[in-house]
Amino acid sequence: MANEFRFEDYTDAMTFKPVTDKTIKAFAARQGIEFSPDYTAFLKTHNGFYFDLNRAKPLAEGVETFDSIRYLHGLDTGFEYNDIGVFLAKADLWHQAFRAFCYPVAESHGGNPVVEIFEGKAKGRIYFVDHEVIPEIDELADAGVDLQNADDVLAYMIHQQGCFIEVATSFSDFLAKLVVYDDDGSINVGIRRPLA
Repeated sequence: MANEFRFEDYTDAMTFKPVTDKTIKAFAARQGIEFSPDYTAFLKTHNGFYFDLNRAKPLAEGVETFDSIRYLHGLDTGFEYNDIGVFLAKADLWHQAFRAFCYPVAESHGGNPVVEIFEGKAKGRIYFVDHEVIPEIDELADAGVDLQNADDVLAYMIHQQGCFIEVATSFSDFLAKLVVYDDDGSINVGIRRPLA
């Protein structure tokens, strides 16, 4: 695939020490999260990635992208911007209603999280979250959304609020959709379209 992102092509990029099953399970238990096998494998091999890349080819003709990605999240990375624990500790940004069914796997340049769903019918799917239009929790309750039901919350976020946009069917699919390209001297990593 043209402009395909591959970890092995960027050995000089900021990388993070992989984590063990024990660390992953302990964190997941503390947070009430169920990591997918794909994401668990990623944590054990890469544990995050910072897309501060210095080389790429121009975007191939016919390749379209959706938003650009700055970080892939990891555990205990020592880098506050891509550490899942730091992200989840910011309660004002990530309310319990969302933690009950998804966790962040990446972040865009604009600060929008990319999440993996771990509860309900969309389990394993990856969504881009437009943080500018996430409603307040009382707004969800006023709309009659069952905050204990992942499918109900997600349906509202997709169909009523428009702030959850599906971009991949799994974490592996998400990684396979990443393309790196030079845009007039600026290196970007975007999500290749079609999205889901």
